[in-house]
Amino acid sequence: MKFITKVSAGLASLGLLVAASAQNNAQPAQAQNPVKFELPQVGATATPPAAAPATTPAPAVAAPAKKFTEAEIMETYGWVMAARMGLAELEFSPAQIEAMARGMSLAAAGKAPPYDAQQIGPQLEELLAKKNQNFMAKLRTQNLADAAKFFTGLKDKKEIQELPSGLRIETLKAGNGATPKPGQVAKIHYTGAFINGQVFDSSVQRGEPIELLVQTPSKEDPRGAIPGMVEGLQKLAVGGKARLYIPPHLAYGDDGAQGIPPAATLIFEVELLEVKDAPKEAAPAPAAK
Repeated sequence: MKFITKVSAGLASLGLLVAASAQNNAQPAQAQNPVKFELPQVGATATPPAAAPATTPAPAVAAPAKKFTEAEIMETYGWVMAARMGLAELEFSPAQIEAMARGMSLAAAGKAPPYDAQQIGPQLEELLAKKNQNFMAKLRTQNLADAAKFFTGLKDKKEIQELPSGLRIETLKAGNGATPKPGQVAKIHYTGAFINGQVFDSSVQRGEPIELLVQTPSKEDPRGAIPGMVEGLQKLAVGGKARLYIPPHLAYGDDGAQGIPPAATLIFEVELLEVKDAPKEAAPAPAAK
């Protein structure tokens, strides 16, 4: 799986635009459906707040909300659309942005593009693919530089052990149970974060531990975990807890994965709850005679 960014979301959006443009040639303007845009609700709650007790003083009267002009609202709408498509990351030139604005004006007026969508589509995809590749290359380079700086800063921390592979382990709690062996199943609670502290996944937040096969995936058996996690689990005992500092080559490498940028360093806080043998696979059925 690949890392899905605002850039790739922009590629998909513009790809849909090409498809929609082709449809416009076969539909009258009044039959076209307007694009629906929804902004997330900030601070929404699932249940209303409890009523205040009778002794609570009346709240101060809130200042009236600022009234924005229609032009200001539409400018913000345009900004959100551009941000969602990753236009800044794709580094479009002013001339390219002006050309896109002309295309948006045509779409807003219910008109078809002046060019054949089927013919221009492959060239549009090629241009966007090149921009996407440039962005990903810059992101990869930046992440590698950040990783080098980050791991250099860990060298002075005596509580963090560096293994020959490059994995760093910080023991938070010593365990006294079994230690996982390759091919066994480890039941763990974990929280995964980037070096900037942003959490990308957490079984703790979900409230349910997971079971991992202590092996790296292969073509023959896609089950398992990233190399840094597999190695780290074999340094833990049941009841133990540790923080694993996993460099990119022991994580998802230069390509990244779903929700993981290319060349990203990962930090996992892992608690080992249980170790058991993996269930035996069913015997293959006898070949037909």
